[in-house]
Amino acid sequence: MFGRKSRADRHDDQQNADAVDTEDAVRESDEDQSADVADESSDVSDADELAEPKELLEGRDEQGPFDFGEFTASQPLIDFGSILLPPRPGLTIRVEVEEPSKRPVAVTFEDEGTQLQVQAFAAPRSEGLWHEVREQITQQLGAQKAAHREFQGELGLEVHAAVQTPEGTQVVRFLGVDGPRWFLRGVVSGTGLDNEETAERVNALFRSIVVRRGSEPRAPRELLPLSLPQQNAADSVPANA
Repeated sequence: MFGRKSRADRHDDQQNADAVDTEDAVRESDEDQSADVADESSDVSDADELAEPKELLEGRDEQGPFDFGEFTASQPLIDFGSILLPPRPGLTIRVEVEEPSKRPVAVTFEDEGTQLQVQAFAAPRSEGLWHEVREQITQQLGAQKAAHREFQGELGLEVHAAVQTPEGTQVVRFLGVDGPRWFLRGVVSGTGLDNEETAERVNALFRSIVVRRGSEPRAPRELLPLSLPQQNAADSVPANA
């Protein structure tokens, strides 16, 4: 099931209000820095060679999240442009749209009351983004006086936070994985986040994502383009089509 939801409408969703505000603030910081380097190529530079290496997720190329160029399974993929994934029964999907430009800026997956919002960004060849983005997230949470901690999970280091909403305290997970010249970020909210079975289901969903960066030069932290699927899941592009 697919849908479209504007970011203005999403801010009216009280259940996830604080979590969304945090995500928006971090994303705006990313875009500010992206503008500063808009004239730079993402090819290897002297600065890249001196940069701190990526926090590589062990087994990522075999277990995901995958790069489009390394994904060899024969199953069809639902195509959102830079983000693709295999169809999953019972999964509700919506594309978040920025107002007033109507530009798609994120994809949100909902399964049994748990939401996973994902975005993919361009990254340098050698320098990872998750370490720096994670620091920005914790700074934003600290400014909101939200309880938070870093946690070593199946997907590497992630940030867990407890934010206040009109309906009470909401647990939020921030995920990040560095890939080949891209960075995939996820924000998990909703019900059951303290449940091990729910966490495993979210991890599996996040790992199933395929990122298609493309070969175009892009500034580090530039949001990779998203689009609405033009076909039903059963007719979506096969892997590496």
